[in-house]
Amino acid sequence: MNKQTMTILITGTNRGLGFYLADCFLEEGHTVISLIRSRNNNIKNLKKKYSLRYFIVPCNVTKEKEILRSFHKVRKITPYIDILINNAAVHLEQHKPDIQNINFSCYVPTYKVNSLAPLMIASRFLPLIKAGRTKLIVNISSEAGSIENAYRKTEYSYCMSKAALNMASKMLQNRVKDDGIKVLAIHPGWFSSDMGGVDAPVTPGQAAYRVVKTIQKKWSLSDAIYIDPDGKEMAW
Repeated sequence: MNKQTMTILITGTNRGLGFYLADCFLEEGHTVISLIRSRNNNIKNLKKKYSLRYFIVPCNVTKEKEILRSFHKVRKITPYIDILINNAAVHLEQHKPDIQNINFSCYVPTYKVNSLAPLMIASRFLPLIKAGRTKLIVNISSEAGSIENAYRKTEYSYCMSKAALNMASKMLQNRVKDDGIKVLAIHPGWFSSDMGGVDAPVTPGQAAYRVVKTIQKKWSLSDAIYIDPDGKEMAW
C-alpha cells in the first residue's frame, strides 16, 4: 500500500492528531483533502508548503447538507478516495463531573460529532471510496470505547460516544465488505492534546506517525476492526 501515492480524506485537521495525520501523509508524497469548519495558521502553513497536493474543503461534519455540499466539491478534485479518516471529535466533559453533577446538554453534541458524523461522512463518500485502490475507512476511536475494559467512573459522554462509534464501525464493515472495503476503528494512544491533557507520554505528532504507519499495513477484510496504535486487536 505504501509504495503508491494515495488520496486521503481527513476530517478535523485544524490541530492535534488530525493536523499531524495530514502532515505525515503529505510528507510521504500523498494527496490530502481536509474537511474543516474554518482555517487556522496550521492549515494555512500546510497549504503553503504543499499547495499542489493539499486541498481544503469547508464542512461542518454534523450537518448533512454541508456534507453533501462537500462531497460535490471533493468529487471535482478527485474521482476517488483511497483512505477516509474520520478524525474530528470532541470531549466536552474534561472536568470529569460525577454523575450527580452532569450537565447532560453536552451529550447530544458529543454524539453528533463522535458517533454520527463518521457514519454520515462514510455514507456520503462511499462512491469515491469504492472507486479507490486502497479502499479503507479509518475511524479514530479510543480505548475509552471498550466496554470490556471500561474502568472510568466519569466521562460518560465521551466513552459512550466512542463505544457507539465502534458499533458503527462493525456494522459498516458488515455492509461494505462485499465492495472490498476495509473498516478500522483505531485507538491512537494517549497523547498530549486538549483532550488528552499535558501528562500524556507522547506528542500528537508521534501518535500520528504511529497511526499512519499502522493503517498503511496490508489489511484484509478478515482482520480485526478495533485495534490499538500498532494494529493489535482490542476488546470490544
